[in-house]
This record gives sequence, C-alpha cells and structure tokens, in this order.
Amino acid sequence: MKKLSIFLITILSIFMFVGCNKSNTANLDEVKKINFVVPDGLPAISVAKMIKEKPEIQKGYSINYDMEKVPENIVTSIMKSEADIAIVPSNVSAISYDKNGNYKIAGTVGFGSFYIVSTDDSKSIEDLKGKELYNIGKGLTPDIIAKSILKNNNINPDTDINLSYVGGVTEIAPVILSGKANYAVLPEPALSTVLNKKEGLNILLNLNEEWKKENNSKYGYPQATVIVKKDLIENDKKLVENILREIENSTLWAYKDKEALGDYCEEIGVTANKDIIISAMERANIKYINIKDSINEYNTYFKNLYDFDSKTVGGKIPDEGIYMEK
Repeated sequence: MKKLSIFLITILSIFMFVGCNKSNTANLDEVKKINFVVPDGLPAISVAKMIKEKPEIQKGYSINYDMEKVPENIVTSIMKSEADIAIVPSNVSAISYDKNGNYKIAGTVGFGSFYIVSTDDSKSIEDLKGKELYNIGKGLTPDIIAKSILKNNNINPDTDINLSYVGGVTEIAPVILSGKANYAVLPEPALSTVLNKKEGLNILLNLNEEWKKENNSKYGYPQATVIVKKDLIENDKKLVENILREIENSTLWAYKDKEALGDYCEEIGVTANKDIIISAMERANIKYINIKDSINEYNTYFKNLYDFDSKTVGGKIPDEGIYMEK
C-alpha cells in the first residue's frame, strides 16, 4: 500500500510538472495586441510604411493598424480609451486630456499643411477683402489658424470677408473645381488634387509659414499629434520608444522614396490617388518631432486656441502632465 501511494504521488507530480510547463509555455507564446488608430490623409501617409510592412516592433507584441476614414470615429475611440496609440488632430489631444487624462502627447508627425488659394488673378492676401472665403472645420483648428493669420495681415475675418464652411476635406476641393468658390483654405493632399485639375490656381498664403513668423515658432502649429495611452507608457516604455522610432523612420522614408510611398498608400487604402500623393509631399509638411523638441510649439498652439475659444482645448490650457516627456 505504501509503495502504491509513493507511485501515485510520483505520477501526480509528473503531471503537475508537465501542466506547469504547458502553462509557462502558453504565457511565453502570448502576444499582446496594440491598437494603433490613424486617420486617412496625411497622418496615414506619414506612417504608410509601418501600416504596409507591419514590422515586428518588439517580440511578444502585435500592432493592429486601423485607418479611419471618418474623423469622428477616431475622436470616439480616444474618448472611450479604445486606442493604445493614435494620431489625432492636435486639439483633440487636449480635449481628451481634460476629459480623462488617459493619453499623453509623444510628438507630432505633421505641422501645418493649410494654404489660402485663389482661382482668379489675385497675388496678394489683401485681395481677399470683400470676398467669400471657403474653409472647413468651423471653430476648429483650420478656422482658428486662418482667422488668426488674417487678423495679423490686417483683414478682419468678421467684417472684411464673408466666411463660408463645408463639412470636411472631401467637400472643399469640389467647391473650387466647380467654380462655386474663388477663394478657399485648402489642406494637402486636397490642394494637389485641385492644382492638378484647375489651371491658374494661385497659392496666396502658406498658413504654417505665417504662423511661424507671428509666433516666433520653429516648426509651426502642430497639426497631427501622436498620443499614447498612459498605461502603455508606464508598463511598456521600451515598446513605446520602439514604436515612436518606427514612426520617425516611416516619416523620413516617405520623402526618400515617393514612388514606393504612392504604391504603399494605394495598397493600404489611402483615399488620395498615387500621383496626387507624390505631388502633395512637396507641401505636406510631414515631419516627426518628439515632444521634448516641440513642447514650445504645443504650448503656443494651445494658448492661441484657448484665447480664441476655450472649448477647442477642453475648457482650459492643458498642464504639463499632458506631455510624455518634458
């Protein structure tokens, strides 16, 4: 009986050991999924290399890339804290931080790419007086930046011009191409689309260059901000650093091989066609700058937006807790 007991204990021990090994192996093989949400357009173009090639960022992690066609879906994803990392309109980072503090700014992949254009013979911004100017995003960044710069060019946007708005980027190009509008604020790649189809289109003002002059700014206003979930930074800092390095590599590569960039964008489903994307790169202002080197640009940007309308940044200027690194 004693021998039988010893035998059973031995057998049970072996099974327990095998079970533990299987459990440990399962843990080792577990892959943690990271959700990376990116809007269509320039943000997607800036990380097209990552989305297409899906490089292994770090062993044990898998990046799921979600390119959103509808901007509102990205905002919803951030407000619900569904994304682990995302590229968002810069003021959304402030609104999110004010609401739940779940994300921090890691840097930017793009500064201002909006331009005031004219279809007539206008060569100066002064010619805007008394005219109708079309724009997108009433009360949002494109509107605020344009109004601020117009004021600094001695044009009162409330009395000197008539401002009209359309719903989004996909609607702004058609109003110019149809002849409905003679003046508009166009972002890339919509600008390249119009330049390609409309002869005699004049670029009157580069809003980012004007912003740089007026605000003593090195890079201009941040247009596309990389935000990372606070928990991910705290628990997987090395992974975050690796992802940011890949983002930077992707933005640099975008200018080195524009033909391949066009092919990649076509394959991943970016709305603009290949030829337009290649043309747009000249004025796209895609550039990865980490938050350490762009913190002054964000402080200036948030203050300007707050002074214009506090709601655009969530009701108050974000404190330095919004930044991943200071």
